[in-house]
Amino acid sequence: MNNIFSKLRDFVGLNEPVEYEYYDEEQDNDNYQPGYQPENPQPAPQETTTSNRRWRETPPTVNQEEVAGSKHMTNVIGMPGAINGISEVLVLEPRTFEEMPQAIQALRERKSLVLNLTIMDPDQAQRAVDFIAGGTYALDGHQERIGESIFLFTPSCVQVSTQGGFLHEVPQPPVRPVRNTGNWGSEPNRMVQ
Repeated sequence: MNNIFSKLRDFVGLNEPVEYEYYDEEQDNDNYQPGYQPENPQPAPQETTTSNRRWRETPPTVNQEEVAGSKHMTNVIGMPGAINGISEVLVLEPRTFEEMPQAIQALRERKSLVLNLTIMDPDQAQRAVDFIAGGTYALDGHQERIGESIFLFTPSCVQVSTQGGFLHEVPQPPVRPVRNTGNWGSEPNRMVQ
């Protein structure tokens, strides 16, 4: 039985002695060292930060009181376009399919998109709608046909409605009930006897 396993290991190559051909010892000689110049680090020239700024920008100032007062730091990153509260609608009338990545980029930036495909070839227009619909779906957005070869694509933060009601509502985060933890700190520890 042992003979069978040894033949199998020989066939697979597990019984071969390990060769360390490629682990040759490196020689510790400094033949390359004379080719380099000795290091003499020069201090970087001090530039004024105001000279590099545009004239409209003001240098940032930070109060030590603000830094000390902001003990609670979070890792929350703001959504593009949601900072200023202004929504933007981009109207595109593409002539070729090569202009479609621009539409996806607009959706990624939380901009609504009206796509007028009346100028495009019908085959390319269908391909364009499929492409943007896939991107919209991946971004949890919404799509709606407005007219003949005119489509509306919106990101997930936009609510679409008509006179009759909502076509797409922005989902509201669930409200978590506040659990009353009691007065744990004021109660004495009770033990079961």
